[in-house]
Amino acid sequence: MNFKLIFDDRYHLHVGYYKNQKDLEAIFLKVKDQNIWCMFLENDFYKLNLSEEYPAIKDFGLLIGIYLIESEDLSVEQGSELFEKFLNDQNIV
Repeated sequence: MNFKLIFDDRYHLHVGYYKNQKDLEAIFLKVKDQNIWCMFLENDFYKLNLSEEYPAIKDFGLLIGIYLIESEDLSVEQGSELFEKFLNDQNIV
C-alpha cells in the first residue's frame, strides 16, 4: 500500500519514557485537516528489537502508531501514555 501523509507543521509533540534506566523518545505529528496523530520512533538510533515491522517514513523514522484524537491538541500525558503502551506491547519495558 502506498499513501502520502501530509502533516500540519503547527502541531507536533515530543514524548519520552525515562523510567527503569531507559531513555527513549518518540514524536507525534498531526495529519493536516484531520484529528489523526502519527507516532514515530527513530529506531536507527535506538536499535530496539521490535516484534513487528513498521513502515519507515523518510525524515521521520518508523511509523509505530496512528491514533484518532478527538481534540486538536494532544497532551503530553496522553502522548506519553500511548508511547508507554507501545513500549509495553513490544516488551521493551
